[in-house]
Amino acid sequence: MKNLILITLSMGLFFSYAYGETKNKPWEQEACTELYNSIGLFVSLADKEWKKENAERASFFTSVAADYSVIYQTVCRGRKK
Repeated sequence: MKNLILITLSMGLFFSYAYGETKNKPWEQEACTELYNSIGLFVSLADKEWKKENAERASFFTSVAADYSVIYQTVCRGRKK
């Protein structure tokens, strides 16, 4: 029984590592440009809300901009121009 559990855990770790090594294909330049502009838009909206002292909405827009920037770094940043 212990061997079965050990084998199962070993296979799970191997397959999770192999799956984590998959490469993301870069997006098209137009999609990256739109994503980049969206990040700027959400940062601008967050700044406007912060100046209005609406911290909840500013936090929301900041969070969306941060999420989009992670996506941009993953699929667009390494693109050759």
